Amino acid sequence: MSMMWRLLDRLPWKYWGCLVRARFRGGDAHAFRKRNVGNYTYVDPSVQIFGWEHVTLGESSILSEGCWLNASVRDGRPDRIIIGDFCHIGRRNYFSTGGQIHVKDFGFTGIDCHFLGCGHNVESPMIPYLVSGLSDGAAIEIGVNCWLTTSVTVLEGVVIGFGSVIGARALVVENVPPFSLALGTPCRVVKRFDFKNNRWIAAEHFTDELAGFMPTEVEYLGHLRQGAKSLRPALHASSTRFGWLR
Repeated sequence: MSMMWRLLDRLPWKYWGCLVRARFRGGDAHAFRKRNVGNYTYVDPSVQIFGWEHVTLGESSILSEGCWLNASVRDGRPDRIIIGDFCHIGRRNYFSTGGQIHVKDFGFTGIDCHFLGCGHNVESPMIPYLVSGLSDGAAIEIGVNCWLTTSVTVLEGVVIGFGSVIGARALVVENVPPFSLALGTPCRVVKRFDFKNNRWIAAEHFTDELAGFMPTEVEYLGHLRQGAKSLRPALHASSTRFGWLR
């Protein structure tokens, strides 16, 4: 437990706000941006991060208004939450880690997406769940250039393959293969991209032969990075601080 939390534990809750605000002014947010955030990345001032020493953001990315990142497991590892280069994390996204949450380069999430890498223990209903402790959880991986549209929830242990799109309000409970369109609660794959004929096709028509035409994730990332210099961050979509547009 950090010195900050030991002190809070001894104070009446009504004094917590003053202490936390003083700590914030003391430089935690500045230290996070200096040490753990890449060049040209925007972190909205409203973002809340627990365990910021275990969170890393790449270059030219956006962490939008109202996001909450909770590095629930805080041990010697510095990489509990990793957000790559050229990512846009939409407003009010929530991250709670078990092992690790890794959003790879060009990750794009809409508003109200949730990454639930762990939860509270429910072994005994005789203990208040609020203080029952955390489950071990499992890692979550979002591949290169995935788009999670709106209000998508991803549960622990899930890998979403690169180039995939997840439909609005989907609940992702199992792995999604690369270059998939998936939707529903629970989420199911409805289409795969056919690189041989350059089009989306029904998932049931996708074959092992067609899978052989897919690029690897490394090849795919290399292709995307060729045009990355022309990308401009969508700051207007990240915060009300940028006002109205016409």
